[in-house]
Amino acid sequence: MEILLLTIFLSTLLSGLFLYLFYRSRKFDHHRSAEQESLRPFAVESPVKSNRK
Repeated sequence: MEILLLTIFLSTLLSGLFLYLFYRSRKFDHHRSAEQESLRPFAVESPVKSNRK
């Protein structure tokens, strides 16, 4: 019986950790697919002005 309670506790803990990390990654937009990453070099970038004279 004790091992069953330990298994349920650990599975609940791991699923809670997964849900927290999944929510955090979606909230801060850290998740990008391989297709999005491969197209990044073709993205339109605005030029940066330098302070050189």
